[in-house]
Amino acid sequence: MTKDNTGLDSGSKWGEASDKDGQTKAAEERASSEFALPELIAGLERLDRAYAKEAAPPSLGELQAQLIAAAERHRRRMLKEWLLFWLVSLVLLGFSLLAITSAPPVYWMVQGLIPIAGIIALIMRLGRKGRGERE
Repeated sequence: MTKDNTGLDSGSKWGEASDKDGQTKAAEERASSEFALPELIAGLERLDRAYAKEAAPPSLGELQAQLIAAAERHRRRMLKEWLLFWLVSLVLLGFSLLAITSAPPVYWMVQGLIPIAGIIALIMRLGRKGRGERE
């Protein structure tokens, strides 16, 4: 088997320049990389200076103040949720007691219709699943 020396490579190894034009291109690449390196380093230093304040960790006092404020917000939110829960519970309980005392037949009818409506909804859902329809 003979080696084909036709083409751009002319049998040289990868990375080797085959003629004078290739050597000048390599020299230009080295010069541009030598020029780009200090420019990149200067850019990184500017970024470090720009973000130095933002990247610095907070002091212990600031961190403690943030934790206290977060705990206070959490406590207030929990208190509001607790009060809302009890308010809604009392309203529902009041309406239920009002319905029991003022209109027992209506109350018992609603109490009987709710489970029946749930059973009907379940049967309809199972029927849709059986036919392959999406929910």
